[in-house]
Amino acid sequence: MSKHSSDPRELQQREAEQAQQEVNRNKQEAEAKEVAGRHKNDGQKDHKGADKGPRGQ
Repeated sequence: MSKHSSDPRELQQREAEQAQQEVNRNKQEAEAKEVAGRHKNDGQKDHKGADKGPRGQ
């Protein structure tokens, strides 16, 4: 078993490491969701060429 010390510096360091791991985990999940969402609407387009609109006429 690991020893549990009551040293406040060790406790604070352990909490900081856990917080950093949580930040890294959240960042990885956000990047994965962004990549997954980025390709959601890929597919055949209904139009060909650039959208001219009223400015391009």
